[in-house]
Amino acid sequence: MSKNVRTERDEDVTETTSTDHSEAPTEQPSTDSDVIPVIRPAVVAPNPDASAPQTAPVYEEPEPVADHDPVPTSVLSSTTTDLPSVTPRDSEDQSERGGSSPEKTSEDQRHEFDEWRRPATDPQPIVPAGYASETETEAEPSRRRFPGLPTWKPNLGGRTRGGVFRKSATDTAPSNAAEDRHSFVDSIPTQALQLNNRLFQSPYQARRVANAGRDYRQVAENADVGNTLQFALRLGETMFRFGAGALEVETSIIVVTQAFGVPDAEIDITNQAISLNYVPAGETPFTYQRVVRSWSSNYAGLSFLHQLVTRIANGDATRDEAEAKLAEIRHQSKTFPGWVALLATGLFGTSFVMFIGGSPMAGLMTFFSMIMTMTAVDLMGRIRMPEVFATMTGGAVATGVALALYAFDVFQDPSAVIAGSLMMLLPALRIVSAVQDGINGFPMTAAGRMVSSLLSYIGLVAGIVVAVAISDLIGVPQIDLTRVPDYEYPVWLLALFVLMAALFAAMSDQSSVRLLLPTGLVSGIGYLAYVAGENLGLGPTVTPAFAAVAVGFLARIVALRLGAPQLVVAVPAIMFLLPGLMIFRSMYRITISAETVPSGLIGMFNAMVIILAMAFGSVLGDTLARPLTGRLSDNERRRIGRR
Repeated sequence: MSKNVRTERDEDVTETTSTDHSEAPTEQPSTDSDVIPVIRPAVVAPNPDASAPQTAPVYEEPEPVADHDPVPTSVLSSTTTDLPSVTPRDSEDQSERGGSSPEKTSEDQRHEFDEWRRPATDPQPIVPAGYASETETEAEPSRRRFPGLPTWKPNLGGRTRGGVFRKSATDTAPSNAAEDRHSFVDSIPTQALQLNNRLFQSPYQARRVANAGRDYRQVAENADVGNTLQFALRLGETMFRFGAGALEVETSIIVVTQAFGVPDAEIDITNQAISLNYVPAGETPFTYQRVVRSWSSNYAGLSFLHQLVTRIANGDATRDEAEAKLAEIRHQSKTFPGWVALLATGLFGTSFVMFIGGSPMAGLMTFFSMIMTMTAVDLMGRIRMPEVFATMTGGAVATGVALALYAFDVFQDPSAVIAGSLMMLLPALRIVSAVQDGINGFPMTAAGRMVSSLLSYIGLVAGIVVAVAISDLIGVPQIDLTRVPDYEYPVWLLALFVLMAALFAAMSDQSSVRLLLPTGLVSGIGYLAYVAGENLGLGPTVTPAFAAVAVGFLARIVALRLGAPQLVVAVPAIMFLLPGLMIFRSMYRITISAETVPSGLIGMFNAMVIILAMAFGSVLGDTLARPLTGRLSDNERRRIGRR
């Protein structure tokens, strides 16, 4: 039967192409199911193009007659090799003459056969009319469908092999935020950095945070999201007030939001402001901000906050328990009373002066000068004076007391006393924190701290200038800057002075009692590294940086072992490296005479270079210790339970 049909069709094609556009007889196709009807093209006479050169027949793909999508051209290419070619003009002529079309052509039957033979594929998505004109391939994902839209929802039936979801025209209901985010993240080739990646090599593990927040994400509601964001803001504000750096604050906020069911909150931290923004799918966005307007050193409270965040990361505290613990920490009294912290400040000055070579008498005078200086600064703060004027007052008092004692021949080296008295007023540690923030990716916070440090520096210089000018008016002799402290102590005694200075500095910063001795030991080991750098001939700039690397390395290990952040141990332990004597002598050279201004500026520049080297060394030591503290982070829950 198929052979007869093929012969009849070939004869018809031959007859059509051989005649010179003569009118072909029309035949009605038989309705017998054994015969496949054939379309016979018709020609309109007279044909104005009869004398035109004949061209090869062109096959025009027929329009789809079904509701479904047509078969791709690549599928039909193998089955249309021996079909008769019909020019478009002949088809139009036949429709104009009103010729009847067959009920089912060979092309329709072949189309049905190919539909039955084609492999099973996923259902094709329904593309809205607004996107119908866009041509998209599997290698080119849609650029106009974003997961942030309220009506965006992955259609499982419309997923292509490239992983791109197309939105259905009838899909208007908002979908689950976690499902949307998961499907979208899997589909894009390049992805933004997720927040939990910021917890890499931090004291809090991303795996534990994800496990702790699994239950919260499943039942999170709008009220819970708002309460969680407000709790995270209060936590970050408290950490800033207690003296934490920007990296510690951001890490803690990420832990809280991830653990309590807000995985995509955006965090913005500047010098004194914390902003949180969260946009759930199809819901009202949340934006909260807090501004920190006051600071107070409370390293013990900072350690308690670190332990609280660790419990949250381990899933050992609910949000209600965490809020109650945060309120308790905020209202908890400091470790030492004010008068004890003041005495510790004086003892720190005494230890530092004897470390740089001052006499015991100079150390004793430094104790009283430091107490008077810090009392004056505290009084200026109580009457709400700006920090720059409070620092200027402290610098004037410290310089005036030392010059007055020098005028009465109490001692012969006032520069060491002034250097020791100014140690707590120098913004060197703030500069170190600014450098750390800049390295850790917080340029705005680093710039803000640099500006405030510069203002404090200017206030300190102004106070020294005022005191020196008044001493010249009353006839106080000038200080011999060429004289250096002539008291030499053995290395073990210098290490003891460094240990005591770090211990008293930690007390003045209100650190925990159990952290005092470890802080002193870390500082003593740092001094031994300083001596080793001097013996190796590293120079006056590289040697402090080398010692700072050792201090930063040990401080991270010791602090995490005791359940505290790294800066609680590192900041007091690094203070012996500050070039206090160099800073005072440079300031004094700038103020006494115009001829000594260049040398004073050079000395100030060298002191700033040393401070920056200390900052870089401290951050480098902390970074080098991070791979070695992974096990300490793993066992954090067990250590907190023992305490």
